[in-house]
Amino acid sequence: MPSKAPSLIAIQIAACLGFLVVQLDVSVVNVGLAALKDAFATDLTGLQWVINSYALAFSALLILGGAWGDKFGAKNIFAAGFALFTLASIGCGLAQSMPMLIGMRIVQGCGAALLVPTSLTLIRLAFHDPNERRTAVAMWGACGGVALAAGPVIGGLMIEYLGWRSVFLLNVPLGLLAIGLIWRFAPASPRLDKRVDILGQISIAACLAALTYALTESSAKGWVTETISMMSVAGICAIAFILIEQRVAHPMLPARLAKNITLATMSLAGAAINLTFYGTVFVFSIYFQTFLHYDAFKTGLSFVPLTAVLTLSTMLSSRIARKVSATRIIIIGFTIQIIGFVALAQVTEQTSLWYLNLALMTVGIGSASSVPSITNSMLSSVTQHDAGMASGLMASARQLGGVIGVAVFGSMIATSDAATFSHGMSSAMLLSAAVLVGCIAVIFVASRRAAAVVNA
Repeated sequence: MPSKAPSLIAIQIAACLGFLVVQLDVSVVNVGLAALKDAFATDLTGLQWVINSYALAFSALLILGGAWGDKFGAKNIFAAGFALFTLASIGCGLAQSMPMLIGMRIVQGCGAALLVPTSLTLIRLAFHDPNERRTAVAMWGACGGVALAAGPVIGGLMIEYLGWRSVFLLNVPLGLLAIGLIWRFAPASPRLDKRVDILGQISIAACLAALTYALTESSAKGWVTETISMMSVAGICAIAFILIEQRVAHPMLPARLAKNITLATMSLAGAAINLTFYGTVFVFSIYFQTFLHYDAFKTGLSFVPLTAVLTLSTMLSSRIARKVSATRIIIIGFTIQIIGFVALAQVTEQTSLWYLNLALMTVGIGSASSVPSITNSMLSSVTQHDAGMASGLMASARQLGGVIGVAVFGSMIATSDAATFSHGMSSAMLLSAAVLVGCIAVIFVASRRAAAVVNA
């Protein structure tokens, strides 16, 4: 075994832990929604903010996190991001009010925005062989699957016996381990001479903040002057971002990346994955805890069919990718998800657990099968110079998809009436299927155009 193997293993573990804690915080918090509702006497909108405040900061700063990783070194930014995430986790665990919890969740999101894109950059820098890199990325994705699979069960147990605060404090030892491994084994990362586009960052962050506020608050207030005004602000900021990027000397989204069809298509695919998956997890968390009256542990167990297949499907997909094109794998994975979402649209309070579990497993298999090919296609479409920025863009698109999913799906189930809730849940599942159908069409057209360019 080469002498560098221990270092590669350590870097792989640390990078995987970065993605693991980010995904873990999604799954365990969803299981604890009922506990948080009781602890802080909050409503559905408050619960949406617990999820979306984290995802908002995460998505708004991810491109900056990738750019900083390129400028200051992926190793340094990864360690700094993990340290911030760990400290914020302590803050969440000690929160005495809903505003404090939401505030600490925002800080958590900032830390996650620094560590996630740089974790992928560390893998790209460490693994030079394409097959080894593909396997490393699959392991990275599989760890996210493990977090989503084990998180609900572990979180449910911890909430039942140790209280909801314990699920945030769980991040502390994992963070310390990852930081220690990176500082001990990772070589100094290369630094690229890049200028940070402050105006671009401010405009896109304001756009995402206004969009998240409007979508989240609309579930309780509807589309009134306040929410419509915030949607207008989001649109104005989006236009400002486009104009800024066309004029500044060093844009946060360079023209070569903005025109990269593969990067744009894979970012859309990643956003669709998270929109449907995060939205579904949120909806069924409310369904299990509010309408079926499950406790946190039983709710966690109910998500096992959805999440347990993630790791296995991810690893099998990475092996199949050596012989089958990424586009075909992604389309097949999305098609499997569509079948699962159509099945979930039929779920009511009288639906058998066998039917529900099979439908959830189908969604999980389709989702996990697509992710490795989406990530590898993105990494292969850019140079090392743009790896961090592209990783940030991809992760930002995915988190934005998650924000929209939780906000939109939450507004569709904002009722205490069982029949109306069931109708809203069904509509959300059909919307998921429709989003994926549209995404398949875009991928198909983009792949044909790319093939035409190659053959020209």
